Amino acid sequence: MSKVLRVHLNTSMLFHNRYLSVQKTHHIFNMGLTKSGGQMIHTRRLTSIQLNQQELPKQPVPDLHETAHRYLRSLKPLLNNQEYSKTEKIVQDFISESGLGPKLQRKLQERYEKTDSWMNEWFLNAAYLGYRDSVLLMSSPGTVGPPQDFKSPEDVQKFAAQLIIAVSTYDNLVKKGDMKQEMVGKTPLDMQPYALILGTHRIPGLPLDKQFHTDTSRHVIILKNQNIFKLPLIDASGVPLTESQLTAAIKDIFDRSTSPGIPVGILTGSPRDTWAQDFEVLRAIGDNSKLIKDIEESLFIVCLDREIPREKFGGKNISSVRAKQALTGFSIDSNSGNRWHDKTLQFIVSEDGFVGTEYEHSPCEGGPIGVIQDFVLRYVDSRKSSGSKNSGQDEVSGSPRDFPKPELLKFEINQGIERSIQEATKFVDGMCSKIDMECFTFNNFGSGEIKKLKMSPDSFIQTAMQVAFFRMHGKPPAHYESGGLRRFRSTRTEAIRSTSVESVAFARIMMTGVSKGEKKEALVRAIDAHKRIAGEAVTGAGVDRHLFGLKMIAKEEKIELPALYSDIGFTRSCHWNLTSSQVPFKTASFMCYGPVVEDGYGCCYNPRPDEIFFACSSFNSCKETCTKKFADMLRQALCDMKNVATD
Repeated sequence: MSKVLRVHLNTSMLFHNRYLSVQKTHHIFNMGLTKSGGQMIHTRRLTSIQLNQQELPKQPVPDLHETAHRYLRSLKPLLNNQEYSKTEKIVQDFISESGLGPKLQRKLQERYEKTDSWMNEWFLNAAYLGYRDSVLLMSSPGTVGPPQDFKSPEDVQKFAAQLIIAVSTYDNLVKKGDMKQEMVGKTPLDMQPYALILGTHRIPGLPLDKQFHTDTSRHVIILKNQNIFKLPLIDASGVPLTESQLTAAIKDIFDRSTSPGIPVGILTGSPRDTWAQDFEVLRAIGDNSKLIKDIEESLFIVCLDREIPREKFGGKNISSVRAKQALTGFSIDSNSGNRWHDKTLQFIVSEDGFVGTEYEHSPCEGGPIGVIQDFVLRYVDSRKSSGSKNSGQDEVSGSPRDFPKPELLKFEINQGIERSIQEATKFVDGMCSKIDMECFTFNNFGSGEIKKLKMSPDSFIQTAMQVAFFRMHGKPPAHYESGGLRRFRSTRTEAIRSTSVESVAFARIMMTGVSKGEKKEALVRAIDAHKRIAGEAVTGAGVDRHLFGLKMIAKEEKIELPALYSDIGFTRSCHWNLTSSQVPFKTASFMCYGPVVEDGYGCCYNPRPDEIFFACSSFNSCKETCTKKFADMLRQALCDMKNVATD
């Protein structure tokens, strides 16, 4: 993905303009109906900001028979002959003229005609707002930035102040629409996700959570040692705080956080039904509803973390420790209580040099998060290179001693909430123990060398993952790769079913003694197959979202679910025991997340010209998986494949 923002470092004017150019608006996720061209179109009103410079097409409904063909093609490497024959008959019955498929297809086509996006509302509710497990690990990703060299608490305070100004500057660029339209070739991509990162919050509820968004916020929330502070971004006269004022305010937070606060934020890591119930109890006590509203209406959250002692690393490298810290806080006795997981964006700054994020996944995919992290890190680097001069801001806007005192948000709790905090603490502690991260920088080569081999870097890396999995487990994975659908309006992702007959044939042949030439031919076939499958998926001709849409039509029409959805072909191919995605950063950063099934792996990667960052994960609770072994196998597969591909 190309980075979309033009970096402006004249922050005083931009920071100030943000409060002059945008009217304050608040939105709860709401599906309404408006007329357009004589038709009823669902509209999703979360923000008044409009970032698309040209109209985007709607996500198409694929041809039913073509989807059936692609679906069966994806099952061949995962089923034996008997299983495949049974599934093939079920699929043919489904799509036949007398089957349910054509009827569901017609209803789905009708929905396409009447809506902006036939999938968006369904998918948002099913994948996110209706997801009832904890958002930790399997829903909310984290990011890890390059380590910082903090020599004192003052360094951390200054960095946090610069981070706040950088994010506010970025927010101003978004609010003004001062963004370059992203393109894939000549095809524009939907820019609206960039409007939903800042000022957005997920509110727990039953049976669905809700999304809240404000187009303008005048404060951030800062967590330090489980204490929660509200820090304004402007002073009493409406002038934005300067870097030195923010630094002084953050120092004040440090001084007032020597004792740990009650870890109310730990409740947000509970399973969603549990948190929804606790949420109603919590906000009914005293003035807690006002404090919750302050958190919901904040622009974003800054988590100022404790140092993690080296003896707690457990033999893991620093990148793996930081990934776990981003995803969970690392441990109950370090930073797991220093979070509020409902906020879309939490920047994390640790006294021992960690900077990264955790983000709640419902508003957007990882790409825009990578953009904002790059923006922040580049801004801070620019301050270092300029000697951190304030360019006269302090003289114009006041001295550090004039900073507004941050407000401590002190929740009242009763015995019931105290018990809930104890239970949530046990649950989150279990999640911290459960996840196993193995993150590394592969520096033998990067995307530049792969391109010289005239191969797609993404297809090359995806194929290497399958080789690694096959070598470990002696079978192919049900491999999910996230494919973006941003060329269509208000549309999220498609599943790229990366496992193919060709990729499995290549994995098998790599374990034999056949000639290098034969292996290279098999590699080329695997790469070409992946490129074809990925290309279909990202242009709206994938399998899984179409099948999901047909399933949702059946549910809405109260039609008995077709046999296709309980067949072994469907259940096995959707048991994603390898999930992967490419999230590029310009900086030396990477994204991470947990597996989506108990016996699975997660693998996120950032390919750069001379290196590739990998974040691999699995669960300690599964005896069949081993993250370190998978990472080692992946390194070896990449090297072996380059050797095969090199003449």
